[in-house]
Amino acid sequence: MAALPALGALLTGLVVHDVPASAAVPGASPATSVVTVKTGGDRTGGDTVGGLAGVRLGLFATETSDSPVDPGWGLCTSDADGDCNFVVPDTATGGANNRARFYVKQVSAPPGWYVNPELRTGRGSGSQSEATSYQFQTPALEGGQTYSSAGEFMYSHDYSSRTASDGIWQTSRDNPPLPGNCGLDVALVLDLSASVGSSLPRLKASADTFADSLVGTPSRMSLFSFSGTSPSVGTQNHPELTSVSTQAGADEVKSTYQDWELGAGTNWDQGLYQVAQAAETYEVVVVLTDGNPTRYGERPHGDGSNTHFIDVENGIFSANAVKAKGSRVLAVGVGSGVEGVSSLNLAAISGPVGYDGTNLAEADYFQTQSYDNAGQVLHELVLAQCEHAVSVVKEIVPEGNTGENVTGSRPAEAGWRFDASSTTPGVGGLPASQSTTDDGTGSVSFELGYQAGQNSFDLTIDENQQPGHTLVTQGAKNAVCTNLADDSPVPVTNSGGTGFTFDADVNAVVSCTVYNRPAQRAEVTVDKEWVIDGEHFAEGEQPEGFEADLTLTGPAGADPTAQPWGEPREGYTVGDPVTIAETTSVADPGCRIVSARVSEADGEPADADLPHQATVDSPMSGFRVTNTVICGGAQLTLEKKVDNRHGGTAGPRDWTLVADGPTPVSGVSGSTEVTEVAVEPGTYTLAERDGPGGYTTSGWTCERDGAPVGVEQDSVTLDRGDAVTCTIVNADKETVPPPGPGPDHGQASGPLASTGVPMVSTLAAGALLLVAGLVLSLVARRHFRDAG
Repeated sequence: MAALPALGALLTGLVVHDVPASAAVPGASPATSVVTVKTGGDRTGGDTVGGLAGVRLGLFATETSDSPVDPGWGLCTSDADGDCNFVVPDTATGGANNRARFYVKQVSAPPGWYVNPELRTGRGSGSQSEATSYQFQTPALEGGQTYSSAGEFMYSHDYSSRTASDGIWQTSRDNPPLPGNCGLDVALVLDLSASVGSSLPRLKASADTFADSLVGTPSRMSLFSFSGTSPSVGTQNHPELTSVSTQAGADEVKSTYQDWELGAGTNWDQGLYQVAQAAETYEVVVVLTDGNPTRYGERPHGDGSNTHFIDVENGIFSANAVKAKGSRVLAVGVGSGVEGVSSLNLAAISGPVGYDGTNLAEADYFQTQSYDNAGQVLHELVLAQCEHAVSVVKEIVPEGNTGENVTGSRPAEAGWRFDASSTTPGVGGLPASQSTTDDGTGSVSFELGYQAGQNSFDLTIDENQQPGHTLVTQGAKNAVCTNLADDSPVPVTNSGGTGFTFDADVNAVVSCTVYNRPAQRAEVTVDKEWVIDGEHFAEGEQPEGFEADLTLTGPAGADPTAQPWGEPREGYTVGDPVTIAETTSVADPGCRIVSARVSEADGEPADADLPHQATVDSPMSGFRVTNTVICGGAQLTLEKKVDNRHGGTAGPRDWTLVADGPTPVSGVSGSTEVTEVAVEPGTYTLAERDGPGGYTTSGWTCERDGAPVGVEQDSVTLDRGDAVTCTIVNADKETVPPPGPGPDHGQASGPLASTGVPMVSTLAAGALLLVAGLVLSLVARRHFRDAG
């Protein structure tokens, strides 16, 4: 009698049994028979399953018996190889158990696993559904015989029987729990079997809803498909996790399956095994299916129309392999093909808890009437995960964008830190700091707690700006926040240079996006030009003996280092300083460099001494350095300057400048005809011609290397190797205003006629004439007196 309570506890799974070590299947004696059952756990290969230790099986007299035929030999526990062995006594001829046939049923599962006493069989479409007891009858036992589940019973590929099996006893792993944080790494597994039919667009729309629901959270998604095989015909699996924290990321994922078409057959086994084989580890695996499995294996096997034990068994083994990696499997059945007792098979690959409309966090499987409903359930699942959480998505704007343009932005890399705080009493989990990781989402999530009765809260989030970046506002705000529950905007106010504050209801699911733009990367290229006796050469093409070595400072403030001419140096950012310098050598003592200057900057003419400190103004900043050399001759430049201080309008190019000498020079100021002209040494007479009237000149001045050169009677002498610049300045003449009107002598009113002679001069001339007249009168009188 003492054995009866122990048996009762055994059947309810309350007694813990030691798991036998791996051992060979015992042999049968003349008076005994051995019934050995292989138990399976995780799929280990396309057609292989690892054994499961600790499975408790029993031999029962009838299909409906509740108790094993014997509390001793009528029970077995699988060993480390997954072998569960019954040694049945009295099976010799005439023995009590000779020719007996027993039913093998599962009594209990090892810790971390659960029993599936029934599986759904019938048409794959959902018709002829039956909850079929998972049990198998042994052959009639004979002494000295061994009966194996892999051969003599249980194993059958007769697809006309609902109980067709691979001979490996199935047990399901417990479903790992959902992670306790906002944001998920998800594998979405889509059933593309032919039964989906015209609902394919709605299936894709359901997947779209799920992907869009993850936007604004630290989430990533991968994609798998199956029909009779996996991937389904004409599709490709995408096991890599892609960020869906931004709408651009979600749209990228959605575009992947938009052109997927339907295949034939339903192979849960391979759809799940592809997930198990992936290098990635997923927190949640969502299987979206409209029917029960009708295929299994890589080749595949099965009749493609009906669901047997073997089709579900293999799906269970692959689901176990997925769960072994810590992934929670959510089986979402859609439509009539998976209604009713099909819940048995959905539960077998996920877990025993069905969705009742209130238990999103605990539910293992879902049965919905439509893909629309499935999408909504998945949306609600995401929101439930983010309840009492605030997410922040950091996006990096392309460096070439300007203003508030965030087109082309992408999730930030690791290392962006956000600090959260609140002035609302009782908000738990704060203050807190979170930093983005290298998961590709550019997102963080703050898990908050609230006191009972609390309805709202305020939250301030400060971004720690990284060097080389600037915040990009949106509508002059430092962040854009949204309530994911209804996609409504959450108003924010700026807090300091990079922070923001908002108020929200405790039931809101808030996600905020912050944009930053990096300084624009740039490179610097310096080209070289030689002008030797008036002839131009690119660097490398000049005659031998003329050398110049370039140095550049930077990037990042680095000291000057050598840089080849014409080759870009990378690593600068737009706005950086760079100093251009060179060292030169000329082998011929008869030649000398008379000018070394920056002659071009970013395609525009320039004239700057070396060394030259410039600003990197463009992503591909370019400069040109020109060295002018004189060998055996001289160089002459004529230059005109104009002083229009009295309102003159002439310009330097209104005069022709001339130097008469051994090499005549003539042209307008600034032209190549009079600029750095190679000439023969000698004396040159300088002049200007064809200029406008009304200007005076101060004469010619000349200089060499900043020092004056003598000019005598507008002539200058150039020696061998000289580089002389001669300048003449013209100034406009001052105009004297005409005299004002005289006193009124009764003449008709109106201006006096202009003579062009100033009034003062007229009066002086009149006085002189009066004096002359008096002198002549006196002379005439004396002459007349003498004559008389």
